Amino acid sequence: MNFINNKDNLQNEQEPAQEPPQIYLGPNLRGGRLLQSTVFREGIPSYLLPLLEEQPDVAELIIPLEEITAVQERIVQAGTAEYAVYQRLLGKGI
Repeated sequence: MNFINNKDNLQNEQEPAQEPPQIYLGPNLRGGRLLQSTVFREGIPSYLLPLLEEQPDVAELIIPLEEITAVQERIVQAGTAEYAVYQRLLGKGI
């Protein structure tokens, strides 16, 4: 039995689980409210909650960082849900 390993295990158990980093892949929003490629390392900040309630499409394009490549491909592919959401946020409609 190794005391150091046990101590490390106790520290790991007491630390709260961290959310994985997320990234916003939508267009820049007017007034600088949210910029494309903004990364959230510790969850989505509370100051963005009113925006997410006002424009639920924004939340659709905040995705886990590990999915960035696949989602970026779908954003530019007509007919996908991500493309439709991105276009709505641009204000072009569908």
